[in-house]
Amino acid sequence: MRFIKLILLIFLIALFLVFVFQNAVIVEISFFNYKGYAPLFVLVLFSVFIGFLFAFLYFMPREWSLRRIVENLKEGVERLNRGLFLKAEQSFQGNPLMEAFACYSAYEREDINKLLSLSSPICALMLLKLHHIEESQKRFERIIEQEPENLLALKGLRDINFLKGNLKDAVELQERVLKNSEKWEREHQKKIMAELMASLYITSKDEDHAEKAFDIYRTPLTYSARILAYANSGKEKDAIKLFEKSFEDGFHNQVLMILLRKEALLTKLMDIIERRRDQINTIVLALAYLRLGLFSKVKPLLEVLPDYYRTLAISSFSHREEDRMCARILEESLKAWECVCGTRYKEYTPMCANCLRWNKIELKL
Repeated sequence: MRFIKLILLIFLIALFLVFVFQNAVIVEISFFNYKGYAPLFVLVLFSVFIGFLFAFLYFMPREWSLRRIVENLKEGVERLNRGLFLKAEQSFQGNPLMEAFACYSAYEREDINKLLSLSSPICALMLLKLHHIEESQKRFERIIEQEPENLLALKGLRDINFLKGNLKDAVELQERVLKNSEKWEREHQKKIMAELMASLYITSKDEDHAEKAFDIYRTPLTYSARILAYANSGKEKDAIKLFEKSFEDGFHNQVLMILLRKEALLTKLMDIIERRRDQINTIVLALAYLRLGLFSKVKPLLEVLPDYYRTLAISSFSHREEDRMCARILEESLKAWECVCGTRYKEYTPMCANCLRWNKIELKL
């Protein structure tokens, strides 16, 4: 490598000497009232030097500024990696480009005042994650006014509207999210859209919402909404047929749990439940029988039921008031749905109110 560098240096010197030899002619120069003579190669080299000097003087202050920013960024990230959040935040101060890092640092320290003092959209998201809903909503709305298609703000407002029960607004926002989402998350956003539409059907009873939800994405919730829509519109055969189809997609246990409080519909589905009972989770099957008061069908399952559900079943059909009260308490305390964050729910919900993640709630019995 050194030999190659030496050869390259000799080659450059040779080129320079050739240039000097070919441009050694003396030329007259004039500057205002001053005249003189100088070799041509000197003038060329002097012009190159002056050009380099001007460029150096112009770009050097910027380079110093960028170098300082990069050093602060490097120092701040190193401090973040070491868990020194307050020191990291100090490294990020004074530069709007690094506010996102400062937001994360303030979020880890749960410093609400600091988050409110920063303007980065990330801060609005961090406020939402810390469950400061109103402050977060105001921030997101201001961002949307300035940048209508800001994906971060659209998702944040969608989540807030869902938490507040404004499902129609949440659906409208999700339409915009789906339109602007990146390719890698489009399927996930379609699933969110479908479950929002299904949730909207449950509150509005508009059959179109259930149909659209099922067409967009098939989940236990969209299956349940479509079955309910068929049943409510008098299309019982279609409801039964669709419930049977849920077995093919492996959603039957979740669908049964979602429909558990719909006694009239459960009665109509009982033929399929009986025919496919071997495919249904034992606990789900027992809960469906209990809901319809079919203790004779629960009895054969008692030996394989866990203690909690066996106690619930026996207490439900006891003649003693104390036992029936115990059954009511057990039923009220039953939270069969669990998010990956550990939060449990009595009813299925598309988004966890604790961790604000979508489609992470599963049936855990």
